[in-house]
Amino acid sequence: MNRARILISGNFHWQAGFSQTVAAYVRAAEEVGCEIRVSAPLSRMDAEVPRHLPVEQDVRWGTHLVLMFEARQFLTADQIELAGSFPRDRRLIVDFDGHWGAGEDAAGDSASNKYSVESWRLLYSTLSDLVLQPKVSGPLPPGAEFFKCFGLPRAVSHPLELGRKRDYDLQYIGSNWCRWEPLAEVVEAAARARPPLRRLRVCGRWWEGETCPGFEDITSGEPGWLRRRGVEVHPPVPFDHVIQEMGRALISPILVSPMVTRTGLLTARLFETLASGSLPVLPAEAEFMAPVYGDDAAHLTLGADPAAVLTRLTADYEHHARIVGGVQDRLRVEYGYRRVLEDLLSFFR
Repeated sequence: MNRARILISGNFHWQAGFSQTVAAYVRAAEEVGCEIRVSAPLSRMDAEVPRHLPVEQDVRWGTHLVLMFEARQFLTADQIELAGSFPRDRRLIVDFDGHWGAGEDAAGDSASNKYSVESWRLLYSTLSDLVLQPKVSGPLPPGAEFFKCFGLPRAVSHPLELGRKRDYDLQYIGSNWCRWEPLAEVVEAAARARPPLRRLRVCGRWWEGETCPGFEDITSGEPGWLRRRGVEVHPPVPFDHVIQEMGRALISPILVSPMVTRTGLLTARLFETLASGSLPVLPAEAEFMAPVYGDDAAHLTLGADPAAVLTRLTADYEHHARIVGGVQDRLRVEYGYRRVLEDLLSFFR
């Protein structure tokens, strides 16, 4: 392929969604021999995005178009028509939330509830013949191809470099979006560990009884429950500080929503947690992600006795730190953003 100029269309919010992933694509583009910009005419974005990502006003600059979707169908009819100015074989869709081929109950916990499955099928079919999904569990739907989408961030801290002495024994950074029960289970397991893990923290929204308007059922929790168990509750962490803040804890669970569990989709958090230098652990709901970590995932999975696993991780921290370091080394190659971007370009050939 001659030097491709890829325009990305998406609903961009700098501290949410896939904006940081696209930033990683942009950084890797020169290594791969292409250019990447965000298409202003084919995107929605907040005021922060142009400060961090190259934004292109003219769609004629691009030779290829990548349309990225999470929960929202953000394109207007005029924008859909404008996207059609690219040859169809130079348009593809990255379907982060697995709308293509989904059953009626597949969303269930996101803003995508406002759109029917059929409306997603119609939209995608109008825009492209190729849909890419980061689906690692279960078969891909007809017409979809596997694409990693996410990768290991460039800056990686080895757990041994950070050492055993951390500010927290265990923490979770992220909002309560269908994650109350998974977090509560980990907190209870921390209390049963021997010795108990007492320095606990959660950072994010909707952990203290407040809820997201319109999504009360999936952002609710028991007021005061966490604080009564010694968990520090803090506001959200700015996006560009998430990995660094994760590294302040010895252990960080990877919590996933029911939608992610049902669809078997990768998320950026799997790689962010690994990069932080905290020991990532996979609760039962996230075990479908274990193949990405490889055989070593068995050492990092909470399984049937989470308290015993937390006890083992803290008692033999150095051993598990070396295991995590080995996973980092492997994924730096397999899931480095150069490899991710090379895979994306291969779909246009």
